[in-house]
Amino acid sequence: MRLTEKNKISPVKIIIFAVLALLTVIIFLSIAGKETAIEDEFMAPVITVRPAFGSLEKTLRISGQVETGRLITLVPRVNGTLIMLNVKAGDEVKENQIIAQVDSAPYELTFLQAQSGFITARSTYERIRQIYEGQGISRQSYEEARMSFEIARAQFELAQLNLDYTKIRAPMTASVLMRHGTEGSLVSAGTPLVTLGDLNDLRIKAAIPEIHYRFFTENWETMPVRIHVPALGDEGTFTLKPLSLAPYVSPENRSFMVEYKIPQGAAYGLRPGMFVNVIFTLDERNEVYFLPFRVMASGNKLWYVTEEKKAQDMNLTPEFFNSDFFQIPSELRDRIFIMEGQHFISAGQRLNILSGASE
Repeated sequence: MRLTEKNKISPVKIIIFAVLALLTVIIFLSIAGKETAIEDEFMAPVITVRPAFGSLEKTLRISGQVETGRLITLVPRVNGTLIMLNVKAGDEVKENQIIAQVDSAPYELTFLQAQSGFITARSTYERIRQIYEGQGISRQSYEEARMSFEIARAQFELAQLNLDYTKIRAPMTASVLMRHGTEGSLVSAGTPLVTLGDLNDLRIKAAIPEIHYRFFTENWETMPVRIHVPALGDEGTFTLKPLSLAPYVSPENRSFMVEYKIPQGAAYGLRPGMFVNVIFTLDERNEVYFLPFRVMASGNKLWYVTEEKKAQDMNLTPEFFNSDFFQIPSELRDRIFIMEGQHFISAGQRLNILSGASE
């Protein structure tokens, strides 16, 4: 069948139809591609945190140990056999209590001998003195008798003193921290027997770097100081009272010593030698907002979550901070900051908030 000229399709119409069909296909593929891109877009997993509100301290932490204000190691003053040592570690002793005994037999004999010589010399001296006063003998004879009496008296007093030294007494009311001696052993003057410490007079000494010397001298009486004792857990935090600040800096380690007293009522459970962390409060800000340093990505960059749950960064230079946290302006208090995962995101990226302050 032959087409008449009237029934023929115009080439222009064919081109227009083809163009419209091509545009339809392009538009359809574009829409489908965008939907696929949205569905396949990667959502970065992050952990977030809200600013905390409260007090922020700048502190100096120094390691130390508990000491006693009075620590004494008892030693005998005479030689001999230790026949009695009736205390052990942990015992309480009273002032002047006899806690050890050196064999006194040799010293008793020496005492009796010195006592006899003293009595004889005293009797001779008294007789010579009366004769001398009556001008019956020379002054030289009198002086010789007086000298013999003085020597005998000194020997007697020394023997008496040594006999008393065989009994070792506690010089103060204290606790036995350590027992060194053993009954039956030979001891000499200076041999350690027991170590005593006053558990009601516990102290802390700390070496402070010299860079802080001026601050300490200016704030010595008012600066809050506390210790934390790991061995006592949550119950091991005590506030201290200042005792002394060294007026010089040691050239060996470029530090100066400070000493604090632990209040008696607060020292329950503390023992000499315990490891402690001494915490000095150098500065404090109250009623402020702050964040942990973990939110810092690099330099002074912070990342936070937008209302569309997308990542956005900002720069912030902290003005007040300690080793763990830094203060932020109050106008940032409602922002949600990214604490984990911020190193692998970009601005505008959608986020998958795993935990933290997601609301």
